[in-house]
Amino acid sequence: MSRKSITIGFLSFIFVMVLSGCSWLTDFYIQNMTGTKKIIKINYSYPISKSIDNGSGSFGFNYENGILSPRSFYKIKNPKSLEKIEIRDSSIVVELYPNSTTKIYNSHNGSWRYKIKSVEIDGKIFYPAELQNKSRYIRNDYVYKIE
Repeated sequence: MSRKSITIGFLSFIFVMVLSGCSWLTDFYIQNMTGTKKIIKINYSYPISKSIDNGSGSFGFNYENGILSPRSFYKIKNPKSLEKIEIRDSSIVVELYPNSTTKIYNSHNGSWRYKIKSVEIDGKIFYPAELQNKSRYIRNDYVYKIE
């Protein structure tokens, strides 16, 4: 075997190994396009109370005034955090301000679709498949607009 074929084989092996361990961020955002506050209840498919007690970043519910793209949202150094109105074993209720954007879930490889059981907006229930279909997919992020 030639040196060239060994080098190509080695580089191919490294390339495959690097790609096999890849995961990408797929955050889920909600944009409130209306002029009124919206009550959002997020129901999870697992108990979350211990994760919140441990300070998990997945439950920060960062938001910013204005309708921002995920890229613009990501660039903000110190985003504000929504107040959690109610916390139960597997659900959280927050109040989303008018004309604002909030990050509902930090996830990898779209796992928010399996970890969120449903999202209730002003009493109307949306399941992950419906949220995904009605959301705009921007790069690797999902953005649902309340209009």
